[in-house]
Amino acid sequence: MPRTPLFRLLPALGLTLLLPGCYSRSDMKQEATAATETPAATAPETAPGRAPAVPEAAGTAAQPLQAVNVFLEVSGSMEGFMPRAGASGENTRFQQHVAQFLSEVNRTGAARQKAFFRVKERPYNDSYQQLSGTVRGGIQQPAKSTELPAVLDTLMTRYYQPGTVNVLISDFIYSPRNAGAIPYIKTDITDALTRSGAHPDLAVSVYGYTSDFRGTYYPALKAAGKKTNCCDTDIPYYFWVIGPADAVRRFDQALLEQEPARQAHFGVTYPQPAYSLLSKFQNKGAWYYGDAGASKRTADAYRVVAVSEASAQQPVEFVVGLDLSNLPGQYRDPAYLKQNLKLQGTDTDAQLLDVTAATDQTRSSSGPESKYTHFAKIRLTQQPKAARPLTLRLDNQRPAWVAQWTTKNDATPAPKTFALSSLLDGLEARGEGEKPPVFELPLTVQPGE
Repeated sequence: MPRTPLFRLLPALGLTLLLPGCYSRSDMKQEATAATETPAATAPETAPGRAPAVPEAAGTAAQPLQAVNVFLEVSGSMEGFMPRAGASGENTRFQQHVAQFLSEVNRTGAARQKAFFRVKERPYNDSYQQLSGTVRGGIQQPAKSTELPAVLDTLMTRYYQPGTVNVLISDFIYSPRNAGAIPYIKTDITDALTRSGAHPDLAVSVYGYTSDFRGTYYPALKAAGKKTNCCDTDIPYYFWVIGPADAVRRFDQALLEQEPARQAHFGVTYPQPAYSLLSKFQNKGAWYYGDAGASKRTADAYRVVAVSEASAQQPVEFVVGLDLSNLPGQYRDPAYLKQNLKLQGTDTDAQLLDVTAATDQTRSSSGPESKYTHFAKIRLTQQPKAARPLTLRLDNQRPAWVAQWTTKNDATPAPKTFALSSLLDGLEARGEGEKPPVFELPLTVQPGE
C-alpha cells in the first residue's frame, strides 16, 4: 500500500496540516488496539497521554530541566531517512545524526527525566533503546496520515509543562489537496499552539538539517507522483523544540548549539550580553571613557564615550566589544549581525560602521578585547552638545535560509521543503504586536571636558 507523505490534507477535516497517520484529539480518547505497542496514553505511573510530572524545582536556571520528551515521526515519507540496513551496512546522515542526538539526550545531566516516543496515529511510548533501534534499523510499520495540528495540540495539552521541552523530529512536508489550502497553513499551526489556552512563555526553536535519502520520495503536490529509488540530492528534516522560553533556551544551549544547523527561534528570550567600550582597540579620534571612576579603572564595563573633538575631517571612531557566546548561532552569524544589528540615537550623527567576529589574534590578545566574541565599530563626526543616549539593538528577524529552503513545487527532489515559510508563519503569528529585539545595549555619548 503506498505511503502518503507527512501532513496530508484530509477533506473531511477541512483545510488542515497532516503528518502521515490519521490522528485527532478524539483518537487520543480511544484504547490502542495494537498488542505490540504501548500508547503514550497508557504509560505506567503517568496520567493518560501526559509526560511524567515532576515538581517545579526551586532555585535558578542552573537547575536541570524537569524533562525532555523526544517525538520521532515514523511515516512512509520518513523511510528514506531510515532505510533498513543492507549487507554493506551503509546508513544515512539522518541515522547517524539522530542516533547520536538520542544518545546525548539519554545521557545528559541537563534534564532529570527523558522520555522517547514514536508518532504514528498518536504518540507511542518507546524506550531509548527501542527508538534508537528504529532509527538505526529502519521503520518496521510506517504510519499513514497524521495531522500536524493535532500533534502540536497534543504536545501543548498533554506534554507542555514548566521546565519541560518537547522535541519533534520530522520532515514537516505539507501536502494540500488543492492549492487553495495553502493560505490556511499559518492559521492551522497558530490555532494548534493556542487551542489549549494561553501560554505567554511558549517558545519554539527550529533546527534545519539535510541528509541523503534512500527510499520512495513523496512530493507534497500529489499530481507530481511519487519518486522511487530516490534521491540524487539531499532532503531536509527538522527538529522543533517546543516548551517554555527559558527551558527551550537552556536545552538549545546544552544539546543543540554545537551542531551545524540552520536555526530560527520564536519566542525564546536571552539574558543581556556582556559588552564594553574598548578605548585601545581600533579607536580613532579624540575621545575617552566618560564613566564615573573610569580614570581609576574600577569599572567592569565602560558605556560612556566622552568626545573631546569631532568633525568630518577628524571623526571619532570607537569599538564596542560584545560577548555573544550565550546566544544561538543564528544571532552570532556575522552576516545576520551586519543586516540586523542597528544603532539608535537621539540628536547625534553616530552611525554603525561594521560588526565583525573575533579572530585568533583578538582571542589571544592580552587586552580586554580577548573577552569578546564580536565587535561593533561606531563613528561620529559631530561633538554632542550634551549627554545623548545610544542603543545597539539586535532585531529578531527571520533568517534568510528559510526562504531559500522553501519551495512552492517539490515535484523534483531538492534540499527544499514545501511551504516551509508558511509553517513558520504559524509560529510567528502566535505572538502579538512587534517582536521584541534579541537585545538592547545602552551607551552614552557626551562632550568631553
